[in-house]
Amino acid sequence: MLPPSRFATREPLAATQTADTRALLGSASDGDRIVSAHFLAGALFLILAGGFELLALFSLRFGGLSPVSYGRMESMANITVMLGFLVMSLTGGIYYVLPRLTGTRLWRRDLAFVGMLAMSGLVLVDLLAVVLGLGGGRQPFGLPWWLHIPMLAVLTIPFVVTVMTIRRREETRSFVTLWFVIGGVTWLPLLYLMYFAGDLPFVSSLAETYSDLFFSAGFVTLWVFVVGSGLFYYTVVKELEIPLASRQLAAVGFWSLGFAGAWWGTAQLVFGPGPGWIDGVSAALGLALPIGALANASNVSLTLQGHWERLSDKPGVVSGVIGLYLGVTVAILASFASFPSVGSVTALTAYWEAIEYGALFGVGVLLVAGIAFEAMPRVSGRDLSSLDRPRSFNRWTVIGAGGVMISLVAAGLVSGFSWVAGSNSASYVDAGDGWAAGAGASDVLLLFAVGFGVIAFLGQLAYAATVIGTLTIGRAVPQEILVYGSDGTQGTWEVTVEGRDDE
Repeated sequence: MLPPSRFATREPLAATQTADTRALLGSASDGDRIVSAHFLAGALFLILAGGFELLALFSLRFGGLSPVSYGRMESMANITVMLGFLVMSLTGGIYYVLPRLTGTRLWRRDLAFVGMLAMSGLVLVDLLAVVLGLGGGRQPFGLPWWLHIPMLAVLTIPFVVTVMTIRRREETRSFVTLWFVIGGVTWLPLLYLMYFAGDLPFVSSLAETYSDLFFSAGFVTLWVFVVGSGLFYYTVVKELEIPLASRQLAAVGFWSLGFAGAWWGTAQLVFGPGPGWIDGVSAALGLALPIGALANASNVSLTLQGHWERLSDKPGVVSGVIGLYLGVTVAILASFASFPSVGSVTALTAYWEAIEYGALFGVGVLLVAGIAFEAMPRVSGRDLSSLDRPRSFNRWTVIGAGGVMISLVAAGLVSGFSWVAGSNSASYVDAGDGWAAGAGASDVLLLFAVGFGVIAFLGQLAYAATVIGTLTIGRAVPQEILVYGSDGTQGTWEVTVEGRDDE
């Protein structure tokens, strides 16, 4: 269970509509307004990311019609969804749970707010750099080396705020979410440092490629899966007021994901020019990814046993459950392709684009919704503007993201087998100009991916409309206010229920 808390009530306070930013983000403490700001900024970046990814899918299928190349559009989509949405939103979720699990005020709230503003500005600068062609084309971002330095500094801010807040904690018991949070904020800047190292002048092109793959795979595993799953543990226990089924299963999920890390990413270069031992290690350690994903999904299912009927008015919990099981599917597909026998077919095909899309625009978006939809009313004092929008979000995201992933997986397998067959039968050369002979066999499947991408984009709009609508037109509800001791930092805390009358 969560740490115990004392509750107090206070007469509702009347509040009038105002355009003031503080009123928009809620009347709670500065820490909770920072949470609202992170979710709001993340929602705006998700719309941008969804548009870029849809254009990227279009350029993948209709390369001759697209005014911008697939590589450039994909880099812009990755920047906005990974840094603008997933880092921003999951950091907001971290700042939401930290005071509630530690019993102390969020450390240096001004620094957390500066970090949000800096991340927003850097994402826009990064997009401009890609548009102007200033980068070197390295995946997943394609940025010039000098933009990595400020980004690394900004990614260190959540680590500092988190560690310093936990260092001043008053609660003697620790909930499992803190394990996942500490792991995520520690691994993220280290992953980006490894990515930045690929731009050093003495690094070979092969090492640079492995650096890119380690970062992309590590971001999915050590940030999206770890932090998203950890925050959702808090959501389930908090919203339904039920105990977690097993701390042991949570530990298995945490360490399996941490142990798998980024190793499964190197499977994309199977039989490549790298060291021979990497293929075997990738296959072996890649198995830890589905184990960790399944452990977390099973733990939540066991926790919800006997309580499934209570989810009808808990759209955030539904989103998180779907995200966890979609994560199991993505993990199994990634692990399956990590074996050299399968990787010889799937390497360098759309199969790995499917893994990336499913992890970022499927699992990542759903797990963020799992914490955002339940946290927003508590930090803003406004209920979700509508239950229909989050339900539409869940439906369209499952159909859209799932459809894109299935289409790209099938396209990758068709292309891979076509290249293998062409090479073995000597019907055509599967390199140079002959590359298109195998890729062309998947044109219809790529067209399906574009169609499903439109549906997924509707889901992303529904998510953004839910977050923005909650802050602007949501009905006033009792709001959770954290009250600290007289020293303002290490006192005990209570929860005060405060209403708002906007009529």
